[in-house]
Order: sequence, then structure tokens, then C-alpha cells
Amino acid sequence: MRGARYRMTDDLNAELARRLDDEQRMATALVELERRPGHVLLAGITPTGLTAQQWAVASDALARLWQDFAIYRGVLAAARDEAEPAALHRLLREPSVEVGRTVVERRLTGDVERVETLTLEQLSARMEAAFRVVDEVVEACGALHGAFLTGLAPLAERLGAARALAAELGAGVGELAVLTAKVDDLDRTCAADPLSLAGQPPAEVLAALAAEIAEVSARLGAIAAVRDGWDATVAGLEAALGMLADLGEQERQARALAAERIAGPPLTAPPDRLPALRQRLATLSGPVGWPARAAGLDALHRAVDEAERELRAAHALAAGLLERRAELRGRFESFRAKATRLGHAEEPDLLRIDGDVRRLLWSRPCDLAAATRALLDYQRLLQQVAGQGRTA
Repeated sequence: MRGARYRMTDDLNAELARRLDDEQRMATALVELERRPGHVLLAGITPTGLTAQQWAVASDALARLWQDFAIYRGVLAAARDEAEPAALHRLLREPSVEVGRTVVERRLTGDVERVETLTLEQLSARMEAAFRVVDEVVEACGALHGAFLTGLAPLAERLGAARALAAELGAGVGELAVLTAKVDDLDRTCAADPLSLAGQPPAEVLAALAAEIAEVSARLGAIAAVRDGWDATVAGLEAALGMLADLGEQERQARALAAERIAGPPLTAPPDRLPALRQRLATLSGPVGWPARAAGLDALHRAVDEAERELRAAHALAAGLLERRAELRGRFESFRAKATRLGHAEEPDLLRIDGDVRRLLWSRPCDLAAATRALLDYQRLLQQVAGQGRTA
């Protein structure tokens, strides 16, 4: 019997030691909880919206948690001073821990109260559940606030630089005002109601805002580049118009040569856009404001490019006719060399077609369609004569 009593006392002392260790860990966890960024934020603001709702529940749970922890420590303090095993057993294992009193009936002789008691283990479990409630809200607030706040700082800096440039150029002011309002609204929400942002991944939201800011900044940068390089750009356009004049002269010469040497309907001359382009260049500095000038410059560049494409296409068409004649002449000489090599150059039919092809290809103007047909006849006849020679 005495041995069982000793074993029970040892078990109770071991349990008390474990509980005392738990007490230290709980104290550390509660202190660290209140030092975490989420708690510091919530304790220093007046939260709104969803954050206010969830923090009301969590802060009540935190207050009860501290109260329960005080009760827990009190029970352990009493247990440390208790030498009687029965009393120690009652404190550590029985539902003797008073955690609340509720008046259930008021009488003349005194109120009737209901006393709520728990075991130390039950009290520990209740504290653990309350800690999880508080921890979830504190952690979520800290994570969301930190993620958005970290990403908003560089966005605000980029917006500031973009607004300064927009004021210089007189462009993009309205778009940047809308973006600034978005960033400010997100900043206010992040500061007062971070939990309302829980369904919006910070990286995605911030990336979308960054993309919008980058788009406006890029347009402003392009306008600023036009402003900064205006003189060089105008000089480049003047050179481009000079190149168009040279290209136009080359196209006219090629078209005239084609009209002289190639039979057929006259080639259509491309429109002469150079005078209008020169006029547009002369008035390019007229519009007030760099956005209008940049737009005019871009339109003029496109017009110059289109005029160049027209001239090059017309030149290629005229030059292509002359190249086609040269190609047919080369093929004819190749066929004639083959006929000589095979010993058929003096064949009467080949000589007749030879004369037709030569007349068509070396006359002015040259009928390319007729010359092509005659050359095909020469090729077919050569193949026929050569085949007969091999058969013989």
C-alpha cells in the first residue's frame, strides 16, 4: 500500500514538473504572439470591415486566454506548495479549477450561482483552442499586410516618377490619377482591413498594377524620347525624304526603260507623295504639346514607310520585266548551245523557231508573252529531235 502511495506521489510530482514546463512555454508563446507584426498592426489601428469582425472575436479570445493563463499559473503555484498527495491530485487531475461563476437565481437569502470548473487538462485544451483562433487572425493579417505593403512601396515610387514626367509632357495625367487612386485605396485597405484582401493573391494584384503603371510609363518614355531627340529625328526624316526623291527617280527611269523595251500596256505610275510629305514635315512642330507632336511624328514615319513601299514595288515591277527578258535570253542561249552540242542546230524546224525567238527577244519593244511561247516551242522541238536521234 505504501509503495503504491509512493508511486502515486512520484507520478503527481512528474506531472507537476511537466505542467510547470508547459507554463514556461505558454508564457513565451503569448509574449511572442503579441510581438508579431500582425498583432502589432491590429493593436495599433482601428480595423474596419472583415478585419474588424474577425479581430473582435480574436481579441476576446486573447483576453480570455490571458485570464485562463493566470488561473493556470495560480493552480500550479498552489500545487508547488502542496505536500499532501490527495490535495495535489485534486489540483492537477480533478475538475477543481474554477473558471467562472454565473448567477442562476437571485434570492432574499443570497444569489444562487453556478460554478464552472474544469480539470487542468481541460483548461489547457481550452487555452490551446483560443490560441489557435488568435494565431490564425494575427498571422493572416501580418502576412497580407506585409506582402502588400512591401510591394506597394516601389509602385508608389514609380507612380511618383511617372506623374512628374506626365506633368512635364502634359500627357497621361488622367490615367496616372486613376492608378494613383487604385494604389492609395489598396494601401488604405492594407492598413485597416488586410483580411478583406485574403482572396486576392498579393503577387497577382501587385503585378497587374505594375503592368498598368509600366504601360503608361512606357508611353510617357516614348514621348520624352521624341522630345529629347527631336532635332535628330527631324533631320532623319529630311534624309528619308531625300532618299524617297532618289528612289522616285530610279522608279521613273526603270518604268521608262520598261516602256521602251517591253511591249504591253503602260505601267501605272505610283502616286507622287513627296510634296505632301515635305509639307507635313514642315508643319510637324506646329501642334502644341509633345503628345500631339509625337503622334504626328509617328504618323509621318508610317506615311514615309508606305511611300517607300509603293516606290519599291513599282520599281521592282518595272525592273522585273527587264529581268524577265534577260532570263528568257539566257535560257534561249542555253538551249541553242545544247542543240549545237547535240548536232541539231542546223535542223530546219529548229532554225525557223530560232529566228522567231531571236527576233522576239532582241526587238524593241519585246513581246514577252510571244517570246515565252516561242521559246517553249524551241525547247519541245529540241527534246523531240534529240529523242529521235537517240532512237536512231
